[in-house]
Order: sequence, then structure tokens, then C-alpha cells
Amino acid sequence: MGPIPDLLTVSLWLVLTTIRRAKAAPLAKAAVKRRLAACGSISQVRSIYSWKRTLRDEAEALIIFKTTKEKVPQLRTFLEKEHPYETPEIIEVEVARVNAQYLSWVVESVAA
Repeated sequence: MGPIPDLLTVSLWLVLTTIRRAKAAPLAKAAVKRRLAACGSISQVRSIYSWKRTLRDEAEALIIFKTTKEKVPQLRTFLEKEHPYETPEIIEVEVARVNAQYLSWVVESVAA
């Protein structure tokens, strides 16, 4: 593992996606195993949305991936390729504040 960058120059990012519940854990595990994210937290959600002019009400899973800004493009590409939905939800959010110990763990976890 290379040197850990100065934490003042690193930002934590959350990348969110929804997916069928049965597919959530395998997708999260694959992203973490590839060091694209330090963690993928999975929650059960109910999504109500319009798809092709039809109102849908689905049980899904929400995955919140924790990663660094540098890994976001690779994680996005991975999700676009591996996500089973025709139009996957991939939302990227920069975190305004995070404790240094957690950020250090994220940086170390995604380091090559």
C-alpha cells in the first residue's frame, strides 16, 4: 500500500443506488472487494416512481457506498456496467464534514 494522502486534501463521497433486494449484497461486496468503496451500507426501502408512464411501487434496497473523490469515476463506471436496471439511479454526494479517523479508514480501504 502506498502512502496515505494528507487528509486535508481528501474528501469523502457517498454514491447511492437502488436495486432489487436480492442483488444488493453481491453488488456491494463486488465494489468493496475491488476497492472502489470502503463500505456499502444496505437498507430496505420502498420506491414509488413512474416508469414508462406506469406508476410503480417496489420493494428495493438502497446502497450507500463510502469512497473518495478519486474513486468515484471508477465506482460509477462499475455500477453502470454491473447494475441490472435499464436506467440505474447513481447519485454522487460530497460529504461536508467527516471525522478524521473515519476518513482515514476510507482512504486506507480503497488504496491500491
